[in-house]
Amino acid sequence: MDDEGSASNSGEEGRDDWRQDVPDPERIGNDRSRISDEEWDDLIQQISEPAATMGDMPVEDVREALADTEHWHPEPAEPIGWRTASPTLVLSWAAALSAVVLLLIGVVFFRPLPGWYLLIGLAVGVGGAVGLFFHLPSHRSVDDGDGSSV
Repeated sequence: MDDEGSASNSGEEGRDDWRQDVPDPERIGNDRSRISDEEWDDLIQQISEPAATMGDMPVEDVREALADTEHWHPEPAEPIGWRTASPTLVLSWAAALSAVVLLLIGVVFFRPLPGWYLLIGLAVGVGGAVGLFFHLPSHRSVDDGDGSSV
């Protein structure tokens, strides 16, 4: 044991050394990375204030403009879905998807898979894929922009 009444070994000396290296907040002094409480309160107040400025229109004009737009009704949306699509597009999708289902059913239920069944499944799938390929757009319109749109 040493003068402090604790057993001295090299492991305990290493643990006590790090406490001397930690800076005491009161000893830091003027650290430029720290800000005062007044500066912090001012920063928080600036963040909480709205940054928007008042518009040029008087409030009465804004109310009148909103009242005029309240009676606006959107025009009916165009119908979407498979019923409005081209019949050949719907047929191509049906062929491509049914070929996958047809071949899966054949693999599961028919052992060994008959050659004619495989030939029909592949022909329907290739026909659907070719039909879908011909439905790809052949040109870009001016309204498309850079390709991304919502």
